[in-house]
Amino acid sequence: MLLPREMLDSLNLQVGDELQIIDTDDGVILRPVRHDNYKRQINAARVVMDKYEAALQKLAKEAGY
Repeated sequence: MLLPREMLDSLNLQVGDELQIIDTDDGVILRPVRHDNYKRQINAARVVMDKYEAALQKLAKEAGY
């Protein structure tokens, strides 16, 4: 599901955050699933590493790793 950037910003959400969908008689409620900060930081690091994989490999090679 895609949400507009303005909605993500107003709800303090980021791309990749999980939402719980609650069905009610009046419609649905979208509620953020909050993980502890450690998991969120690990996920953010993975996104960055995936996005910049080639550059990180080049830097590692130049550093002798």
